Amino acid sequence: MQETDKLQELSPFFMPRGVALIGASEKPGKVGRLFMDRYIEAGFENLYPINLKENEILGFKAYPNVKEVADPVDLAIILLPPFAVKDAVQDCVDKGVKAIIINSAGFAEESAEGKAKQDELVAIARRGGARIIGPNCIGVSSPMGKIPFPMAPPMISGKVGIVSQSGSLADHLALIATKMGIHFSKAISVGNESDLKVTDLIEYLGQDPETDIILSYLEVVNDGQLYHQLTREISKTKPIIVWKCGVSEQGAKAAASHTGSMAGSHQIWDGVFENNGIVSVKSFEELIDCTYAFHNVPLPKGNRIAIITGPGGPAVGTTDACIRMGLEVPTISEETQEKLAQALPPVGTSLANPIDLSMVAAIAPQLYGEVVKILGEDDSIDMMLAIGNGGDVFYDGIINATANLDKPVALSVLMPLDVVTDGHTKLAGSKAVVYPDPIRAANALSKLARYGRFQQL
Repeated sequence: MQETDKLQELSPFFMPRGVALIGASEKPGKVGRLFMDRYIEAGFENLYPINLKENEILGFKAYPNVKEVADPVDLAIILLPPFAVKDAVQDCVDKGVKAIIINSAGFAEESAEGKAKQDELVAIARRGGARIIGPNCIGVSSPMGKIPFPMAPPMISGKVGIVSQSGSLADHLALIATKMGIHFSKAISVGNESDLKVTDLIEYLGQDPETDIILSYLEVVNDGQLYHQLTREISKTKPIIVWKCGVSEQGAKAAASHTGSMAGSHQIWDGVFENNGIVSVKSFEELIDCTYAFHNVPLPKGNRIAIITGPGGPAVGTTDACIRMGLEVPTISEETQEKLAQALPPVGTSLANPIDLSMVAAIAPQLYGEVVKILGEDDSIDMMLAIGNGGDVFYDGIINATANLDKPVALSVLMPLDVVTDGHTKLAGSKAVVYPDPIRAANALSKLARYGRFQQL
């Protein structure tokens, strides 16, 4: 395929001129009402509710059939019971709709009969030159196109793309990450993948100039060889962060009941991820943590980390964790130690690495920023992790120190979560990230370092 093929082919899903909601409703509690509300909130104007019984829904003219809409309809979202979906797809094809999202469940995820009905939908769409996302999905979100997820409020356009085999997880991820200052270019729930597969959407995001980072919740892949080829190539320029589930026997069975497909062994997937430079995570928390780091801070040039701490105990455990994760904790050079000695109080500090500010850190949290500035000039240090108590003086010092720094800096604030949340807000737009646990911070930095090595190779 040519480089722009996927961008052109799938553009109607993300930047449609008109959207038909087939099964739209004005009744509270109905899925059709939920979608109407979200599209209105997003400010999408060329919206065409399709309902056999209504002439108007929430101020928009309603139509009994999509074929009766005179204006162009690029995207249709089907919100009907499964028995009515086939006719709706045929109507979309007759209208010339090129992008169809089927929200309805009750197909391949339930039975062989459901799989046969699902295949029939694809055959109808293909004959008309249309593509399908779903069934059994929540569809797509495209902030630039004013296309919303049904559960999340309208999002600000950003540089992170999501491809997820769980609709609720994609929705939840978008909601949480947005509160951390992470904004999305596109978010896609693929459902049963009757037509468009995970590989199609990853290829699209790989070509999308609005997407710099790709996230994926993955249970199954229908074409392992294609996935391997695509991700290997895309990872050279864009990090791909994947939470792969369904690698245990029980997890594989759960994946089959969720999407109607089979999963695969963890040994195979670990090999694919390592070979292709994919950032592999093992939990929703780790997915958020790594996305946050890749979104905000630069890649390190190596794996050498400096640990800056006030409380001494956490530094010991953090040092152990860094070594376990493949990071190097080198002794700070004599030249840099001399610079630190001039900037720091002499009592109760260690300058070797970890750099121990002791109780002085609580009294003068601005010292963290001074240390970061000095270490930023040391070519033997590739990244930094600072453990402190948070607060405006602490954050302001870090923001100032990292303004022109090309090294990642992660913070850990050993305080109640509301203090950490304040840090997310305070650090938004800066080149630093903050976590409630230094081990989580170290893990995110280790993922950055590993991906940085892949890019260098």
